[in-house]
Amino acid sequence: MKHAAVSSLFSAMAQVRRAPAVHPQRLGFAGRLEITTDNPLLPLGVFPADVQLSKGAGTPGSSPDVLGVALRVRLAGAPWDFLFSSAGHGRLTRWLPIPASDWAAARYGTLAPYDVGGERRWLMLTPDGPRTGHASIDALRKHSPSAFTLSAASAAPRWWPIGQLEVFSPSTELLTFDPIVNHSENAHPAPAWLRRLRELAYQGSRRGRRTTDAEW
Repeated sequence: MKHAAVSSLFSAMAQVRRAPAVHPQRLGFAGRLEITTDNPLLPLGVFPADVQLSKGAGTPGSSPDVLGVALRVRLAGAPWDFLFSSAGHGRLTRWLPIPASDWAAARYGTLAPYDVGGERRWLMLTPDGPRTGHASIDALRKHSPSAFTLSAASAAPRWWPIGQLEVFSPSTELLTFDPIVNHSENAHPAPAWLRRLRELAYQGSRRGRRTTDAEW
């Protein structure tokens, strides 16, 4: 019953918004990810990527919000999806979404870790370069972060850089990202109970959007 309630809640939110239940305002970009340091989550190399910047609650204009970065790494075979939200970077605060008022002044974490061989690993994106001066989706077409440093951490919140994400021109295509489905066979979103809740939320949101599309 509880599982059905979670799925139904996100389905209803998506129907009302005629967009994803969370992060309804978004803009896509072409990108390029280079992994330069050996790590258990991503292979070394240079990969084409899809990037999407979004506002969690969908606040208007440049109002502060939990800002998001969705990343799809295009590897040989199935793509891998990663979702990041503006967050803290300490042992406890890296679990918490934190509203931000500037796209280039926030740190973006996966919030929940990945289970890699029984050990937990977190990822974080830190913008490089000057501040954008806004938290607007529309203004991203002129002023957006152009690069991020990708870092990883284990149970101890000591972050080490493992690569660089470059963000290029805006794209007209909006993708649906799902890190519960699209991930490495060796790295699973954790913990298991939260992974199940996220799976239900994504399923409900997609179902609500399909209903909305049919209405149009």
